[in-house]
Amino acid sequence: MQIVPGLHLVDGMAGGIVNAYVWERPDGGLTLIDTGMPKDAAKILAFVRSLDSERLDRIIVTHGDIDHIGGLAEVQSATGARVICHAVEKEVVEGSKIREMGSSVFSRAYSPLADAVTRRFMGYKPVDHVDELVLDKQMLPEGLQVIHVPGHTPGQIALYQADRGILIVGDAFGSRGGKLNMPTAMATPRKDIARDSIRKLAALKDVEVICCGHGAPVTVDAQARLQAFAESLDEG
Repeated sequence: MQIVPGLHLVDGMAGGIVNAYVWERPDGGLTLIDTGMPKDAAKILAFVRSLDSERLDRIIVTHGDIDHIGGLAEVQSATGARVICHAVEKEVVEGSKIREMGSSVFSRAYSPLADAVTRRFMGYKPVDHVDELVLDKQMLPEGLQVIHVPGHTPGQIALYQADRGILIVGDAFGSRGGKLNMPTAMATPRKDIARDSIRKLAALKDVEVICCGHGAPVTVDAQARLQAFAESLDEG
């Protein structure tokens, strides 16, 4: 589904609850943003083939959760695309470090269990290596600026194209049920930092389109809704 010219949503991943996006670059290439669950790889590859799979040569990972990197290894292997993520997220994306859920006793016990389940029962295999590491404020060939938005995970990034006001936020927040909302509490170990990241995004100017990792894209009153959401965090 085309959201705006040059930006596509891969429909129907994980039963429609997870989003991945395809960005058409000025140089004619395609960039995939996130890769859904392990079983979503085939759907992504079919969608990319409809646009011309030979053009897909870059994959940007917003963060290292299974529902965003599940199909990464398979898609990368099929296309040879370069893999890009924040420097802090590299070890999780490559599978050499477990994604931590928090500092509580329960969270410390749950993290390795969740990792084992995703590998054994969901068929998840990490990508061999990340090709390119990015940092906050870095400009990418896509014309997108990297915005570091930790809290949900330490190395999560959002992507912003100021010229058209397009903001892709990963799981910095969601848009479920027609409302903007905080990322899942159990999977967000630093909620205070996550709120700061939302405020950081709300300070951007002229946001016209918001694309979340979960929920429908926001294409009407995006700037006002984002600012109101950030302000509601202060009230809470």
